[in-house]
Amino acid sequence: MKRIILGSLTMSLAVAASAQSSLTLYGLVDNGLQYETGLPKGNRWAAESGNWAESRFGLKGLEDIGGGTFVTFQLESRLNTENGTFANGSFFEGQATVGMTNATYGSFRIGNFGASELLQYAGILDPQQTQKYSFGTLVRGRMFPQAANGAEYLSPSFGGFTVQGQYNLTNSTTWNAGNPGSVPSQQGTSTGLGSSQGRDDGIKLEYKAHSLDFQAIYDEMRDGNGKFSNVYLASRSIFAGGSYVWGPVTFYAGYQHLSAPDASNVGYYGTANPSSLPAGTSLPTTVDDEWVGAQWAVTPSTFLTGAVYHANANNGNGNATLYTLSGAYQLSKRTRLYSELGYLHNSETSNLGLNGGLYGANTNNDPVNGNMSSTNPNFGHSQFGAFAGIATQF
Repeated sequence: MKRIILGSLTMSLAVAASAQSSLTLYGLVDNGLQYETGLPKGNRWAAESGNWAESRFGLKGLEDIGGGTFVTFQLESRLNTENGTFANGSFFEGQATVGMTNATYGSFRIGNFGASELLQYAGILDPQQTQKYSFGTLVRGRMFPQAANGAEYLSPSFGGFTVQGQYNLTNSTTWNAGNPGSVPSQQGTSTGLGSSQGRDDGIKLEYKAHSLDFQAIYDEMRDGNGKFSNVYLASRSIFAGGSYVWGPVTFYAGYQHLSAPDASNVGYYGTANPSSLPAGTSLPTTVDDEWVGAQWAVTPSTFLTGAVYHANANNGNGNATLYTLSGAYQLSKRTRLYSELGYLHNSETSNLGLNGGLYGANTNNDPVNGNMSSTNPNFGHSQFGAFAGIATQF
């Protein structure tokens, strides 16, 4: 039976090839070791998957249907290769899309965009290239939203300019409202804030020319009630950033503004003055995040990157600064050794962490409801982290 199946698959691939089509199996395996200080219960040694890039495997295909038009599809699964589990418990959490592309008219696709939600395209303008300590750390992962049930269009290039739009439906009978279970739930709330996702949409303008790459992105994610109720989960985002290559050095700068006008302590905690937060602190409704950095290609196979990230949240939540330094060595075109150091300094009422824990006090400040954010440091405390690993692509 195995030989019959293998023979049928071989014949299918041969037919596809004769029709000027392609089927590609690809993936990445990334494992490493990590040490971090300043966690609520002390310091930690850990084996981690995906510190440089999330492990994954996938299939993508291309079929030439004539006239310069191709039918495309992509199925991608995200993995924890330290324990073999799927990310978020979903087999094709990365993406599952089908569409069409034409050099003259652009590209269109529909399906689950998962890890290619529109804002994630900004990752190429992050100095640390979305490693664990990077531009998503100080916004608790808001740079990496998930999106499903959507449609996307990417224009052809006009003098270096492209426009990309994405719209993700809720599949609900109520406009903007979502379906339970589509995003991770937040802590300590009887209303289940964060347990469903509403409408998600956005637009991206990009300009590429010679050594310059610039992006401007607007996107919005609503909660299951159609509200902007959590600046880190259900909010509006305005992003602008760029990179410039000068010889062996690439310079980066970026800025993000998050807003959630419907956010409140009552909606999140069920009370206006939760005892686990510092006095005078309430759920933030705006966050400003900015960064600068540079990558130096010391040799064609050796890279050093340094970057500084800073975030400031309103409503008494203070500010934090993240300093990073990383190095990478390409053993081959497919395999690299990597490492990164990160130091995160919090102001008195901030408890942002290197692991991007959800908003709220950790287990020391809130032993009843603090489990979900147990990787956050104590308020006003700093963290240091270091990791190293190996990643190979196929």
